[in-house]
Amino acid sequence: MNTETDSWSVFGDTTSADDTLKAGLLEPLAEEYAGLKSQSEVIAERLGQLENEIAHFFPQEFGELAKSTQKFEVIVSRSERWAWDKVALDRQFNGEILPDHVKRTLTVDKRKFQRLPPAEQDALRPALTRKMDKPRIKVIPHV
Repeated sequence: MNTETDSWSVFGDTTSADDTLKAGLLEPLAEEYAGLKSQSEVIAERLGQLENEIAHFFPQEFGELAKSTQKFEVIVSRSERWAWDKVALDRQFNGEILPDHVKRTLTVDKRKFQRLPPAEQDALRPALTRKMDKPRIKVIPHV
């Protein structure tokens, strides 16, 4: 019995990675991958441009809006992000002066804020910044 035989040889062809490289099998795979990767980057960039152009046909409003063309239903969805001005909130609640090594993070829960009476919402509103997220576009072909 030869002790130097490959114990994996019972599973059939066990060419090493170097043998595969030598046979030229990796080159076409790598070439196709590089080509597709390059195409996908170009496509992703063009999709982004088209999304921006399509979004200009819709008002800049939060929520979902739809328009029909002869061939497509085009839907633009815009969500929003809320960011609270922590300094303004601290002033609003007359926070005590804290040492430099202590930080206080004040935030307001969006759902709870929306359930507050209008007077309480108005008191907090100066500390609120609402930002639109990037629009999401759907183009649905008419059948």
